[in-house]
Amino acid sequence: MTKEKYVKLRKKRLKERDERLKKQRERIKAQREKERATRLRKWAELATRKRKIEQQLEKARLEQLRQKKARLEEEKRKKAKDAISSVRAAVEEAEKKTKLSLYVPKLTKEISETLTDAEKGIESADYAKAIKLTYEIRELVEKARLEASRKAEEKRRRRKKEAKYLYCIIPDSEEKSFGNIGINNKEVYTIPYRKVAAVVSDSPMKDYETTEDNIRKHETILRQIMKEHTIVPAEFSTVIKHERILTHLLKKAYDPARECLKLVDNTAELGVKAVLNNDIVFAAPEKKKEYISDILTSLNTTAKQAVTGEIFSDKLLLNASFMVNKEDINKFSKKVTNLQEKYPMLKLLYSGPWAPYNFVHIKIGTQGMEITKNR
Repeated sequence: MTKEKYVKLRKKRLKERDERLKKQRERIKAQREKERATRLRKWAELATRKRKIEQQLEKARLEQLRQKKARLEEEKRKKAKDAISSVRAAVEEAEKKTKLSLYVPKLTKEISETLTDAEKGIESADYAKAIKLTYEIRELVEKARLEASRKAEEKRRRRKKEAKYLYCIIPDSEEKSFGNIGINNKEVYTIPYRKVAAVVSDSPMKDYETTEDNIRKHETILRQIMKEHTIVPAEFSTVIKHERILTHLLKKAYDPARECLKLVDNTAELGVKAVLNNDIVFAAPEKKKEYISDILTSLNTTAKQAVTGEIFSDKLLLNASFMVNKEDINKFSKKVTNLQEKYPMLKLLYSGPWAPYNFVHIKIGTQGMEITKNR
């Protein structure tokens, strides 16, 4: 082999070796790149997984904090609500025992307003304010209780010394005030005995004049009481010497009073008078009886009871009072209107509701408290 061929062959082999080394380096580089990419991908996956785990842990931590905060809030809310319920019960108990609203209305109003503010504190999640206000309410209740007890005792001592103007008896077992509406402009209140109560006002021991103003005042008071209660009315100017005697009379008349209250319960007394028009003359007197009989028969179908009163005028053909259930008053009134249209020769004078004097009433007689029931 010549030198030239040898050199040429050597160059060729060196070139092939270089190419093999280059390819080998490229393969190694590619392999490393691939391994590097794989490692980077795995690191990225691990980092992602780590972030997810950290996020889950953070989420769990935040949820625990949220639940803990919610529990604390609920505990605070429950504590505040329990405090308000407790103080409300204390207010109700004080009202029941010492009649706060009757004796200390301003303090009662302040207590009510503070209680409302405390409830608003719960609505606005200001539980600390709500609880603080309950302490203030307890202080107000104690103050009001002491003041009410003092005033009640003063009133009891004063009332025992004064006579009682009796208006009526109602079915009630608690002390109650109707305000200063009495015939003598004093407080009208109740004196209870078991399940009934006498409605009275303090009064001098005297007979009241039978004047129009006095009678109207007496009737107005009865109407006011009738808005809320069934009543057995007392005669005008019924004055009893003192509370002890009144309580004794109530005790003796307890059963008749209960019976009469049951009789007139949920009813009203309505009056109907039939007056002959001036230009009407009956040729046949029996016609008057026929008309009046028809009027009474028609109205009695709606009334529970009816009584006829004195005929004190030639023009007056009928003077009647009817005991009507309150839910039937409109029906009764419509019948009166229909009868007026049916008998134009008569003028029907319709009045009421009145205290049920014509069916039950109280009179103080020689036998004590006489409760009369008309049938």
